Amino acid sequence: MIIPIDDVKINNRIRQDLGDIDTLAQSIEKMGLIHPVIISEKYELLSGYRRLQACKKLGWDTIQVKIVTIGDDDLKKIDWEYHENIGRKDLSVDETKRYVAKRESFMAPKYKSVWSKLVAFFRRILFFWRKKD
Repeated sequence: MIIPIDDVKINNRIRQDLGDIDTLAQSIEKMGLIHPVIISEKYELLSGYRRLQACKKLGWDTIQVKIVTIGDDDLKKIDWEYHENIGRKDLSVDETKRYVAKRESFMAPKYKSVWSKLVAFFRRILFFWRKKD
């Protein structure tokens, strides 16, 4: 569901340190919002505060959300934020290096493929000229 970004209500959050919002904003700008923010049926933010702030920084007027029915259960509300953040894990340095290497391999020219096509082309030409003789 997509709603106006200003309709999301931000109450007292556990997370105080937002970290590097610029990098997150750049990622969202490039890839889009991969995971919607989670809000209650009353549009109270449950998880995704950093994503929300990054989208605001990008100047978005609307945002994709997932609405969960939670009622007035303050314990469930705070649990949403907590469990959203404890379950994630950043990539290690080695995993980041593997990502970069794989990405570069996808972007590298496929010389073998080009070479194969050139060889096949010249074989067709030679075959054509041999046929004429």
